[in-house]
Amino acid sequence: MDIQDFTLNLGADKIPYRIIKPEQATTEWCVLWLQGWTSSMDSHLEGVKRMVEASNIPFATMDYAGHGLHTQDIVTTTKKQQHEEVVAIFDAVKKLGYKKIIVIGGSFGGYMAALLSGARPVHAIIMRAPATYPDDEFDLPYNHTSRYIDYSAYLKSKEQGGARLLENKAMTAIKNYDGFVYILEHERDDVVPAFIPKTYFEAAKHGNYLIVPETKHSPKLMANPEQHYEYIEHLLISIIQAIQFHNKLKLT
Repeated sequence: MDIQDFTLNLGADKIPYRIIKPEQATTEWCVLWLQGWTSSMDSHLEGVKRMVEASNIPFATMDYAGHGLHTQDIVTTTKKQQHEEVVAIFDAVKKLGYKKIIVIGGSFGGYMAALLSGARPVHAIIMRAPATYPDDEFDLPYNHTSRYIDYSAYLKSKEQGGARLLENKAMTAIKNYDGFVYILEHERDDVVPAFIPKTYFEAAKHGNYLIVPETKHSPKLMANPEQHYEYIEHLLISIIQAIQFHNKLKLT
């Protein structure tokens, strides 16, 4: 297995990213892995390495502004900036020669994956416990958002849903996306209400909906996290393989 770290300069923004490749890797496929809010490339490295080995295709990971190896203070970051970073990393992966890019996003990363589908030719999308955010906070620094100012009020407003939360750039991107969208709902999710992944699925033109049983939003906070991660990784690898087979069906 080969692991290479890079830094992409996007104006004054320096974005850390990583390519993890199996032995004898080709450039036919690549997964762009987008982790959740406050997670990092390093915290996901072991799981990503297992999935690289099991799927036998390369993975690209990155640290958004305010996360992991990125040096910017998280309170000054905006979702617009982080979206632009994701688009730039997608372009960088394409420039490395990878032809078909599957995007896997968890929680905040699911929201980023949805936005990316409206900006670039993503081959397929897998969204696990995907979050969503109102458009009127897209350009705001994190310390000006409702989540930062009053977290309990933010959670309450999220439970209520409504047009402000569900009619936004991310949902519109999924509605307009022609590829396959795979949604994974965590059965015992205590952060993302079930109607959010269901709304993403209803917006998609093509896709499948799966439930990760007996799992809260963050498996790492549960009693036996390794069992939940093993199940999730098994699902993700199976979906990746299904996407590859689906591509062969379209060619015949």
